[in-house]
Amino acid sequence: MLKILFVADLHGSETCYRKFLNALKMYNVDAGIVMGDLIGKMLNPIILQPDGSYITYILGSKRLARGEEELAKLQKDIASMGNYSFITNPEEMEELKKEGKTIEGRIDERATKLSLSTGKVEDVFRTKVNERMRDWMALADERLAGTGIDVFMCPGNDDIMEIDDIIRGSESIVFADDNKVMVKDYEMISSSWSNPTPWDTERECSEEDLEAKLEVLAAQVDRPETSFFNFHVPPYDTLIDQAPKLSKDLIPSTDETIPAGSKAVSAVIMKHQPLLGLHGHIHESRGVVKLGRTQCFNPGSEYSEGILRGVILMLKKEKLKDFMFISG
Repeated sequence: MLKILFVADLHGSETCYRKFLNALKMYNVDAGIVMGDLIGKMLNPIILQPDGSYITYILGSKRLARGEEELAKLQKDIASMGNYSFITNPEEMEELKKEGKTIEGRIDERATKLSLSTGKVEDVFRTKVNERMRDWMALADERLAGTGIDVFMCPGNDDIMEIDDIIRGSESIVFADDNKVMVKDYEMISSSWSNPTPWDTERECSEEDLEAKLEVLAAQVDRPETSFFNFHVPPYDTLIDQAPKLSKDLIPSTDETIPAGSKAVSAVIMKHQPLLGLHGHIHESRGVVKLGRTQCFNPGSEYSEGILRGVILMLKKEKLKDFMFISG
């Protein structure tokens, strides 16, 4: 029996990443697969005050820290929800605000008509992203040494390109994007790219271009019937791609959903009929759906709450024998 732990959309959550590493041993799996999005979305400036205390705002709520112990706790809380913190002062904050961008988040460029690709805010964000990714790789190398557990990692459309080389530098994690790798005796192809989204992310393209990319990958597979198609975006109009409908101002609906998956992914899966489809991208659509003979999974994500969601896949004699969704 081959046991695999599949998770997706950790979005920078320090807590979820550490839970994933712990779960590999706890569930006694042979391999782990982490599908993007890997990085967080927001910066939380921690502002040093004249009296030596620190102030920040998390989801609109003011947080105060006095002393190094409380500061460390504050930084840990921010990292747990997937955000990045940096210590600054009131004068620097005023300079950052002059860029006209939100400091706490990487806002939508289309909605605000501002470019996020340049400026000090973006420089700080990318520096913090790369620092955490290097820390994650070092932690994995430490925790996985001598375990015999194979771990594969693929970014998602939200992830900046710089993290690819950081993952490639790991001694224990295999960078799986845009490539065929072997998960024990099973072939797996992976793609971080998505169809167009409202946020104009770094790794998205038209459905036509996405299908072409996926077909190039599929051509590398010798035995599709026993392979895994590890594509960040789920197939279109299924139980695992239902996302909240957005208003023209990109405000998510609380009671209406729309399909946000990819028609290209659906077409490639239906054509080649792999054993498994492994997906993420839509955090709210945890579940499993069958496309022809292919079982497609989305483990969902609650990264901002520090809750790890995943699915244990159990395979034997080139067939999926059982699966179990986990959360904790």
